[in-house]
Amino acid sequence: MTPGPIKLDYDKGMKVPLQSRMAWLAARAGLTLLTYDKRRSPSGTGWHVLVTVTPSPCTCMEVVALQAVFGSDPKREACNINRARMVDTKQVTPYWASRWNVLYGKD
Repeated sequence: MTPGPIKLDYDKGMKVPLQSRMAWLAARAGLTLLTYDKRRSPSGTGWHVLVTVTPSPCTCMEVVALQAVFGSDPKREACNINRARMVDTKQVTPYWASRWNVLYGKD
């Protein structure tokens, strides 16, 4: 798995944790929050947050666990569990392995 930012999605009405709260949550998980980038989602009604931590997650399932810890959209992460499992067990092609965890924008 290639380390990269952890992609978090907060829909309209969901509270986006402050950077200090995410740093605290990361510390509880034995990690250090390195970056926090909050942007409006393309819909204009929610937020996309990209964070990086050290040490980096080693598996896709660890990424999903951190997404859940950070309060990302539970419906999105419920779908990501199955996708992550498939990637971690190498049941998908490289094309899909690189696309299991996306933040959608306007088409």
